[in-house]
Amino acid sequence: MKKRFIITIPIMLVVFLVGNSYLGKAYTEVPEGTRMLIVLGGTLLSGIISFFLFKPDGEQGEN
Repeated sequence: MKKRFIITIPIMLVVFLVGNSYLGKAYTEVPEGTRMLIVLGGTLLSGIISFFLFKPDGEQGEN
């Protein structure tokens, strides 16, 4: 489980930085609070998706 966080946290950081940069440059008419909520939502969604998709090989078939 710790190995999944090693992959998930950098993905979330990259999504946050790129999303914040893009929304700050391209959509300046959107209020700052709304832009931050959009970026945080995208960051959380990408973290959840990457957490479940990047399972180590030992966890895939065990029940």
